[in-house]
Amino acid sequence: MAEVRSAGTTTIRPGTVDDIPAFRDLGEAVVPPTYEPIDAAYAQRMLDEWWVPEVFEKSLARNAHLVAEQDGEVVALANLGRLSQSYRDFPYVSGDREVMWKLYVHPDHQGRGLGRRLLAEIEAMVEGDELWLEVVEGNEQAYDFYRAHGFTEVERIDGDEWPADIWMRKVLAR
Repeated sequence: MAEVRSAGTTTIRPGTVDDIPAFRDLGEAVVPPTYEPIDAAYAQRMLDEWWVPEVFEKSLARNAHLVAEQDGEVVALANLGRLSQSYRDFPYVSGDREVMWKLYVHPDHQGRGLGRRLLAEIEAMVEGDELWLEVVEGNEQAYDFYRAHGFTEVERIDGDEWPADIWMRKVLAR
């Protein structure tokens, strides 16, 4: 896991179970403005299913988590894990992948380089030579951020009742 690094009053450090309440607070701040314009029901589903303590406990046991903390407050979160260790099923995806499952920056802290810093830390943790992620169709801000940082769209999985998942991949220079 990444070591603690500071820049001014912002620290990048490993996330722990003690951060779970802060993760939920971050989700409450990030998910509605990001996903409600795309699909309000999907945004609520995200909060109800993926931003709850039980899921974070499982995720922390399986995945590496990094947080950006500013003045004692968690303002960004990223995590990395293997597709094969996910608690979710992905029947339409073959093979194992190293996946960045989350990269979220609190709206009040966006545009300050925190997403870029967390992404670089996650990339350094990847064991193989590829990093994968999912983006919800319609999340143009995230899609454009990832494209600008070397990710390419590989596959699009249309959802029945939810927005499509766009899988993106970055080949890492080693």
